Amino acid sequence: MKIGVLSNSLSKDVVQAMDLAAQVGADGVEIQYSDDWAPNLLDSKHGPWLAQQAADRGLAIPSLCLGTICGRNGLLDSPETLPATKELIAAACRVARQVKAATVVVPFFGNSLIEVEKELDQAIVVLADLVDAAEEAGVVLGIESTLNFNQCKYLLGQFAHTETVKIYQDTGNALARKLDLPTGLRDLGRERLAGIHFKDVTMSAPPNYNVQLGQGGVDFRAVLQSLRAIGYDDWIVLETPAGDDPSANAKANLQFVRDLISK
Repeated sequence: MKIGVLSNSLSKDVVQAMDLAAQVGADGVEIQYSDDWAPNLLDSKHGPWLAQQAADRGLAIPSLCLGTICGRNGLLDSPETLPATKELIAAACRVARQVKAATVVVPFFGNSLIEVEKELDQAIVVLADLVDAAEEAGVVLGIESTLNFNQCKYLLGQFAHTETVKIYQDTGNALARKLDLPTGLRDLGRERLAGIHFKDVTMSAPPNYNVQLGQGGVDFRAVLQSLRAIGYDDWIVLETPAGDDPSANAKANLQFVRDLISK
């Protein structure tokens, strides 16, 4: 398995994040597109520039994460900006192809949180409009959400005709939702899994995600066993707090996962 780090877990500055990722020995960086960074996706020079930055540091870019969808570019609560948000996602698909990223992570949190059945059906309609762009670019739309596994299978069932819509899991979010992730992964199977974030959490009110891997309640060994059971041998992306010393924390988290994999 290859281990990457979400860029925001190192630095809000993407170039600095890639520098740190290379220094700590990560295999790659998942690029986070927050509100201030997302407009770059519409610049025709952005993809080649990003690919060169990664190549110069010997890094891969496994995925692009559209964090901006959680804020002002919401998919569910902002009908007036929905066309522009869809174009942003389509642009992300094109950039993903240019940087050889397999997945565009579409997170349904914040302003795009799915809480009721009507919103799930609304999300399905929105995603249906994006399938062509993903297929043309040859990338997967990785849906990251608070949906339980039955809801995930229902969503995927609406896209049985395509392999471009899959589930992107997050270990910390699953525990916070009190989901049995190891069992859920086995139920989903390899073909329906776009990728996974390794994130820990302590179960307080509200849940505390500001913890390093192994210091919270996630059973990473059980998660890894399930990933192996379904034949998943792709990217694990660390979504961990940068803290006061991003480099030292990233090194510790990388070592935690490598030690886990080696056993």
